[in-house]
Amino acid sequence: MSCILHIIPGYWPFVGGAQTYLRAMSERLAGDGHQVVVVTTDATGIHCFWDPRQPRFPEREITLGGVRVVRCPLAHLPLAPLSFYLLRRLAIELARLPLVARPLLRWLAQAMPRVPALEDTLENLPGFDLVHGVDIAADRLLLAGHRYARRHGVPFVVTPFVHIGGRAVQRYHTMPHQLAVLRDAEAVIVQTGLEARALAGLGVPEARLVRLGMGVDLDELRGGNGALFRAEQGIAGPVVTFLGALTDDKGIVHLLRAMQRLWDAGRQATLAIAGPAVVPSTFEQVYHALPEGHRQHIRRLGVVGGSLKQDLLAATDILALPSRVDSFGIVYLEAWAYGRPVIGCRAGGVPDVIEDGQDGLLVEFGDVAALAQAIEALLADPERRQAMGRRGRARVERHYTWDRLYPVLRGVYDQVQRTGARRASSLQSDRR
Repeated sequence: MSCILHIIPGYWPFVGGAQTYLRAMSERLAGDGHQVVVVTTDATGIHCFWDPRQPRFPEREITLGGVRVVRCPLAHLPLAPLSFYLLRRLAIELARLPLVARPLLRWLAQAMPRVPALEDTLENLPGFDLVHGVDIAADRLLLAGHRYARRHGVPFVVTPFVHIGGRAVQRYHTMPHQLAVLRDAEAVIVQTGLEARALAGLGVPEARLVRLGMGVDLDELRGGNGALFRAEQGIAGPVVTFLGALTDDKGIVHLLRAMQRLWDAGRQATLAIAGPAVVPSTFEQVYHALPEGHRQHIRRLGVVGGSLKQDLLAATDILALPSRVDSFGIVYLEAWAYGRPVIGCRAGGVPDVIEDGQDGLLVEFGDVAALAQAIEALLADPERRQAMGRRGRARVERHYTWDRLYPVLRGVYDQVQRTGARRASSLQSDRR
């Protein structure tokens, strides 16, 4: 059995797609008898990386699902969060420079986010046979994991969750120092063919790209009570659900505008909004500017989980996540698990996830009119909604459960441990 290091900026119960993915894989590896250590921060959510006022997890070490989780405290520069935003902007500008950018970017990454005890924590842990870094956006931990692997001559695997698409989104995931790590890794696990093609075009060797995707545990998604949710929320008509962070890039404001059009046209539908509020975002400003009559059609639920999330999904008629920053979009799978159709955007990895017209609909990011038309088309045709939901459920059962994806990850680990260790040892020798 192997001793495996997983390193990620935040870990469960921090909520996010990357966290769900790593938890599912870590606990299955531990269940198979591997020693799995997750090194992360004490962040309870994404705000913690730039805002020192946010709450943190108190435990420095805890065992969750058979996995040893070590949390390193975050620290912040003076004037945070402003200093974080300025550094992030500086990094983006430096990424345009041809020669001097990479070392400066690696240096700046030490503060995005700052984790002073990280290197000492890694060195004080027992030796590992493999290192797997997850989430390239907050690259401080992923870079530290890569350096650790190279110092100790062990293979390095990375799941970057690169948000591909327009330059405004992709630039945060494809800076020179980030691409250098991806090109050097023994394996790069991607979510979609779109992500694989984008990274191959940026110089990541195709032979090291492995398409995996995301998954759900269908047993954990059983039992939702839609009637109970509707009764508790006072809902009589159809429900359109948004499930995600309330940011402009996730399309929540576009969804509000689209629903306004439907309400103005007399459509009686409820918008259920579930997810954390994130700053910066224009959501609160737009929400509070809505007429009172429109706000009466909205249910703000905050972060949902457990039975409440299941009840919400069971009550949902359409899930709409019109985002441009999803490398996959696990919430689409969750909706399909309940036999519900979905609406997404032709952005990021989503066009490789939703089969337009089959299990959901795709619109252009920011096209409020098209989004409203897509929602109205599905609301007006219950049989079409049901058919799309059935196709989505069938796809999840065939391809997108953790139990189907886990053997693929195990195969990647086995391969890189057989072949990658020799390469890592050679690189380590060359650097001495």
